[in-house]
Amino acid sequence: SIITGTLTNPTNTVQTATYFITPVSPTGCPGEVFTLTVTVNPTPVVPAQRDTICSGDSFTLTLINNAPTTIIPDGTTYSWTLPTVTGGVTGGASASGVSIITGTLTNPTNTVQTATYFITPLSPTGCAGEVFTLTVTINPIPVIPAQRDTVCSGTTFIHTIVNDAPTTIVPVGTTYSWSAPTVTGGIIGGAPGTLQSIITGTLTNPTNTVQTATYFITPVS
Repeated sequence: SIITGTLTNPTNTVQTATYFITPVSPTGCPGEVFTLTVTVNPTPVVPAQRDTICSGDSFTLTLINNAPTTIIPDGTTYSWTLPTVTGGVTGGASASGVSIITGTLTNPTNTVQTATYFITPLSPTGCAGEVFTLTVTINPIPVIPAQRDTVCSGTTFIHTIVNDAPTTIVPVGTTYSWSAPTVTGGIIGGAPGTLQSIITGTLTNPTNTVQTATYFITPVS
């Protein structure tokens, strides 16, 4: 008594289904066959996504159509609320009707944290896809303010940096690299270091006054 059906378009473009229908009266008299052409607009289909960045960097998620597991109609837009985060990650923002999925996240700790977005895709024809997740892993980066140390001439210094987030962030396993220091008074012994697990050196002051050696150190998590 009604003409109905459910159709799924497995592509990212508009498709059609054409029915050839014979109507029959209650007395059994068939009418001429007529057609019903149903236009089936594509609906976005996006599986769960993952991305990884360093703290303070931006992510941009690029979704590529790969039907039938990933269906991205041209002109699809995305909306999401604030992400669910661990470890006090900051920078997560909401968005509505945007064409790219992007953001900048900061991890204020010395361990790996995550931000999970729940994203609704919408095709240009107004067909909303199922919500999918994007989980962004935010690796910590070392944050170390200027340091000072004092030694006697000819002795070795070993400088220990302790994690004290958020002012000092030292991920476990951080290494340090530096070139020869800038010195005053002809200090000798300053040597470069590459990917060292500790900051150390032996300096000799050839004068009878206090002198300094300044290292410019790059920490890498």
